[in-house]
Amino acid sequence: MLSVGPYHHGASTLQAMEKEKWSYLDFILKLNCGVRLFDYLTEIGKMAKHARNCYSEDIKMDDEEFLQMLLLDGCFILTVLGGAKELLENFQQKLNKSAEHEVHGTPDMEDKRADRIQTSSEGSNQNDNVTECAQYDDVFGQWFVSFAHHDLLLLENQIPFFVVKRIFELVAGQCTVTPCTNEIAKAIETALRWYPKSIQESCRPNDFCHLLHLCHLYFRPTVKQEENYHDQVAPQYINRFLSFGLKYLRIRQQHDDNERDISDSNKVDFIQGGQYLNRWRRAEQYLEAGVNFKKRKYDKVNPHSLLDIQFINSLMEIPCLAIDEFTGTLFRNLIAFEQTCPQFGDDFTAYIVFLSQLLSMPEDVTLLAQREIIVHHLDSDDNVSDLFTMLSKDVVFDFNGNYYLKSLCQTMEAHYQNRINRWMAWLWLNHFRNPWLALAAFATVIVLVCTVVQTVYGILAYIDPPQ
Repeated sequence: MLSVGPYHHGASTLQAMEKEKWSYLDFILKLNCGVRLFDYLTEIGKMAKHARNCYSEDIKMDDEEFLQMLLLDGCFILTVLGGAKELLENFQQKLNKSAEHEVHGTPDMEDKRADRIQTSSEGSNQNDNVTECAQYDDVFGQWFVSFAHHDLLLLENQIPFFVVKRIFELVAGQCTVTPCTNEIAKAIETALRWYPKSIQESCRPNDFCHLLHLCHLYFRPTVKQEENYHDQVAPQYINRFLSFGLKYLRIRQQHDDNERDISDSNKVDFIQGGQYLNRWRRAEQYLEAGVNFKKRKYDKVNPHSLLDIQFINSLMEIPCLAIDEFTGTLFRNLIAFEQTCPQFGDDFTAYIVFLSQLLSMPEDVTLLAQREIIVHHLDSDDNVSDLFTMLSKDVVFDFNGNYYLKSLCQTMEAHYQNRINRWMAWLWLNHFRNPWLALAAFATVIVLVCTVVQTVYGILAYIDPPQ
């Protein structure tokens, strides 16, 4: 719907919004009449070279056109995302005070009242024009806000945020107001309202390169999961002890040849150097290994990010993920941002790669949807699975690198490879989940115990008959 920055500037299909941007520039100019258009152009001109260097490709625009684009787009972002909201409130308060002064004027000022009434009328008209321009979401409707948020978070639709900051500083002048980053961050929070966020109001970001970078900050994991999940060590040693006992007591379950082949194929793969080849598995495979899935509850006291996944005592807690028609575009741009700017990490890429393998099949999506971990508005579970398969396509990712889910990946693979976990899960899924089968198995065990006790007493009675 709109173009921001040089890459789509001048596109014929986007000219409607280009015309509207002049209204936003007019709004900014009216907020502080002491600052002229020439002053804005001069200040932005000082940072134009720096702004050009922020783009990876050559900008085929002359200096005048590039400067005009930065000014119009900067005013548009500042206004649409509410960065000038506090300035507008100060402006309206000044006009209201001026009007009250006219109403309560002293009698010796009657000779100047006509001029002041005229000035007040002009100020009122200006106030109406400014207010109308600042409330375009009410004029156009909610669709405008939705599509504006969508377009403003495209990687190729960005301008350096220091341009927006400088425009705000010029408008604010000597006024003591909250930095524009606070209101703009609040607007981004509104756009991401369906995703859990760990960043709270008291610690909103104020240092970011552009709007997509700001959005990326909200998706960072709260704590890097580099610990070795020490809470999982004890159960692993217990399982090894049980395996050892089963081996020497010769009560290990015998598998047929096909099951043995499958078991061998599921062993942890190795690469050169003896390192583990880290990998994720499907949700249904984890379920068959005794892993339970649960939606992680959002706690306002200790909030978590969308990327904060936990695995404790065979229970994987995953934050709720809402998926709609805009999700694919947003996630694709966040991945592209990390792929092209490696200095910002690969946390979100790791999260998408994890989901792409966890949700490889529609059945996996259904499994997590039943547990309210996945809430989607697409046509079918197949579309959700296809979405994450598409998102991970052609993505460069090192499974053996130092990504934030690496320890979790290794812990879950060790859990999956443990045969006792799979046996216990098989018993539970095939027998004990049905209450009648569980009751029958329990009754069978009781009958078996009673039979053994009766046999023992019978033998004892035969060996040592009562006198």
